[in-house]
Amino acid sequence: MLLLPPDSGLTARRIDENDTAALQALCEACTDYHELIYGQPAAPDEASQLLRMLPPGKTLADKLIFGLFTPRPRLCGVLDVARDYREPGEWYLGLLLLEPAVRGHGQGERVLRALEDWARSQGARRMRLACAEQNEAGRRFWERQGYRVDRRFPPRRMGVRDTVLLEFLRELTQGHAESRSKSSAE
Repeated sequence: MLLLPPDSGLTARRIDENDTAALQALCEACTDYHELIYGQPAAPDEASQLLRMLPPGKTLADKLIFGLFTPRPRLCGVLDVARDYREPGEWYLGLLLLEPAVRGHGQGERVLRALEDWARSQGARRMRLACAEQNEAGRRFWERQGYRVDRRFPPRRMGVRDTVLLEFLRELTQGHAESRSKSSAE
């Protein structure tokens, strides 16, 4: 199971349709993200869509959705990951979303490192993700974490906006400290 570092103050557990209301509230609390990416607030069924959305050729058994919880417990973030997509050993991070009050305190990096370490222990060799080109803060975050742009997709309609997606890649075979120092030296 995904264990977050104690200094994060957060816990993680798999979530499912029983958590739809809490996940919908999180999506609605992240209006800034939805406006930036989709040009509109979260859809009324955003949580249900997130719980069901799958990459081509994958099943719900391949999808891992972790809720990130405060000590109360209250859902304050979500991780959506597909294992072995596009090939065995390659995991796809579909979403790492934290509510605004939790951002800016290093939580994203702590959660990401825990995910990478756990994925590596489950046989993952690399992690991919897509970031909207207009999400400059997100792009800078992924680059600081040692991810590099591997592919650029043509514009596609997302919500009411045409969005260019940048696909990032990071090899997980090396330790994260080594990768961070390498990426900061470049």
